[in-house]
Amino acid sequence: VDTSDLVVSADALPTVQIDGVVWSQKVVGNTVFVGGDFANARPAGAASGTNLTPRSNMLAYDITTGELITGFDPVVNGAVRAVTASPDGATIYIAGDFTEVDGVRRRRVAALSAATGELIASFAPVGVTSQSRAIAATNDTVFVGGSFTGAGNVVRSNLAAFSAVDGALVDWAPTTD
Repeated sequence: VDTSDLVVSADALPTVQIDGVVWSQKVVGNTVFVGGDFANARPAGAASGTNLTPRSNMLAYDITTGELITGFDPVVNGAVRAVTASPDGATIYIAGDFTEVDGVRRRRVAALSAATGELIASFAPVGVTSQSRAIAATNDTVFVGGSFTGAGNVVRSNLAAFSAVDGALVDWAPTTD
């Protein structure tokens, strides 16, 4: 049995710190996309409350250096509970408690450019009626799970799916309790 994968290291891991909680992370290449409930980031080693960079529940950092990627700065007005990427890594999908991203109404489901952090305006789902906690994406569809009763005005029992192209609600409608 090869036990080399079972070794634990005490080496310092210099990564960006936050002033709240991280709920989800997604690694794409050398970038880690982080969603949670926080207002600021600070460099590794900086004392709590010092050297703060405002970040609204979403940030990205370089996995090789641990440094904050300053150009990725979406403003999300509530907790981000789930983060995933499109299969090609170009789009970051988020789900959570928020109702706006970059000042644009997005009810608990949104898409961001992985390169810039900007809201992708063409992906405009009707959103869901309450908290979303899970998200998965294929080339064609974005699946969302949570504790909600509808997507827009359409009944959906905790699960909904949207077109990856424009956010249109799709017919997939399993029921859960």
